[in-house]
Amino acid sequence: MGPLDLDATYRQYFPLIREKCRRMLRDSEEAQDVAQDTFVRFFRAERLSDEPLARTAWLYRTATRLAIDSLRRRRPEGPAAPEPRAVDLEALLSSRQQLALLARRVPRQELELILLARFDGLTQAESAEVLGLSERTVRRRLGGFEQRLSRLQQEWSR
Repeated sequence: MGPLDLDATYRQYFPLIREKCRRMLRDSEEAQDVAQDTFVRFFRAERLSDEPLARTAWLYRTATRLAIDSLRRRRPEGPAAPEPRAVDLEALLSSRQQLALLARRVPRQELELILLARFDGLTQAESAEVLGLSERTVRRRLGGFEQRLSRLQQEWSR
């Protein structure tokens, strides 16, 4: 891949990756930083496929992981941050603080999948492609997350 290809990839995908990160992080400046870090890693990566689908999967996977890392580094706001009391996943993910708490409680692989499926609206097949998993594994992890979420909601509502 030559410099023109890298430049074209950046122009094509950077706005999409930045927006994906903004939705996850709910902070435009932080999203800009994570998106830039994603592309720095992309430019430094060796042996990237010339296939557009593989590049897109790599960018989405890397941006998701970096955003999760950023969420996990966040400290709860205020002296005693309240535990979330969400009724469903959409309500739970609506708040930055609640998403940061969720990021610390859910295994990374599960959280990556949930963010791709719920935030980015990827289908199970698309999520499987991005994460390099089988569709069966995706279905199993989504089901496992729903069970985990139910237990977390019960714990948080006490």
